[in-house]
Amino acid sequence: MNVRCAMPADIQTLNEIALAAKAHWGYSAEQLRAWKADLTVSAEALAAKPVWVAEENGRPTGFVQVAMDTQPWELEALWVDPGHMGRGVGKALLAWARQQALAGGQSELAIDADPHAEAFYRACGARLVGTVPAPIAGSPERVRPQLRLQVKAEDGDGSPGFPPPRE
Repeated sequence: MNVRCAMPADIQTLNEIALAAKAHWGYSAEQLRAWKADLTVSAEALAAKPVWVAEENGRPTGFVQVAMDTQPWELEALWVDPGHMGRGVGKALLAWARQQALAGGQSELAIDADPHAEAFYRACGARLVGTVPAPIAGSPERVRPQLRLQVKAEDGDGSPGFPPPRE
């Protein structure tokens, strides 16, 4: 797997990955349409908040975006193509985000997670710090977990153990 900086030519594929990943959790077509703007990477967003792409055989399999204009920095997006879930793509992208946050002087990353992604983030070491109401049709009690992920590695050397992405 290779991790590289996203390019404008990647935008359509990234948007397809985000939509497919969200749809993977069984959300209705109506709900996915309502979230489309939130799931879309635009050229402006690409320039404002860099996006890094995991690829296999030259094909994007997932991407991550970190908002560096917040305190603490926030995981803006982390999406993995459903066909590549469970293969380490998400963990590799999260390790990259941790590495960038550490290099930027952050001690942790904030994560506003989809309820279906909470277990993944917690398995990667994130801790729950709260929830925000996020009701949708058919699930009026739905909440989004608010998590924090320490960026320093467990072994104490400060390296999340993932090689730096190629520019």
